[in-house]
Amino acid sequence: MIRIAICEDEKETQCLIEEYLYNILKIINVEYEIQKYSSGEDLLKVSLKDIDILLLDILMEQMNGMDTARKIREVDNKMEIIFITSLIDYVQEGYEVRAYRYLLKPIELEELKKHILTCIKDIETNKSNYIVIKNKSNIYKIYLNEIKYIEIQKKDMLIHTINKGFGVKYSLGKIEKDLKLDKFVRCHKSFIVNLSYVENIKPNIAILESGEEVPISRYRYKEVKEKFLKFLGDTIC
Repeated sequence: MIRIAICEDEKETQCLIEEYLYNILKIINVEYEIQKYSSGEDLLKVSLKDIDILLLDILMEQMNGMDTARKIREVDNKMEIIFITSLIDYVQEGYEVRAYRYLLKPIELEELKKHILTCIKDIETNKSNYIVIKNKSNIYKIYLNEIKYIEIQKKDMLIHTINKGFGVKYSLGKIEKDLKLDKFVRCHKSFIVNLSYVENIKPNIAILESGEEVPISRYRYKEVKEKFLKFLGDTIC
C-alpha cells in the first residue's frame, strides 16, 4: 500500500493533482490511498507515519510548506516530500528537510508521473534493502534508509539509526561492502555517513539534520564533498 497526501490550499490545483494521481496510479500494480489537506495545520494533525509520499505546496496562506516540512521532520524522517512551487528559490531550504523533488507550477501530468513513479520505485527498493547483523545472541535486521551514520569506538561498532543505536562486533570495512549504496560514504577511518541525513558539509565535519556532527578526515574531504554535491543534484533534479 502506497499512501500519498496532497497538501495544497488552492482547491483547483488540489483537484487537478488528485485527478493526475488517479491516472498515474491505475497503470501500475500497486494498492494506494490518496489523502487531501488544505493547510499545513490540518496535515500535522494526522498520523504522519502513515504517509509515504507528500505533495506539499510551498506558498500557502497559513503555515507555509517549508515550515510544515520542518515540523514533519521533527517526528518523521521516512516520508518523501515533493514540493509544489511556482519558484525555484527554495532549493537550499529544501536540503534541510530532505526534499525528494520539486514540481513546478503549472503542473504537467508527465512531469508528475515521472516523479511519482520514481518515488514509488525508490520506496519499494528501500523496503527491501536491509542488512542483518549478528551479535552474540542477538540478530538485528536494520533497514539501510534508517541508518544515519556508523562509527567505530575501540573494538565496537555503533550503528546510529533514526530510532535507536545498535552496538555490535563488526568491522567498518565489512559493513562498507554490505551497504553498496551511493548515499553511504566513508568520511573518516572510523565513520561512515548516510548522505540522506546530511544538512551541511564543512572541511572537518558533516552536520546532520538532527544537529549531530560526524567527523571528516582531511584527506577524505574532497571525495565526500563531491559525492554530497552529486547526491544533492540527483535528488533535486
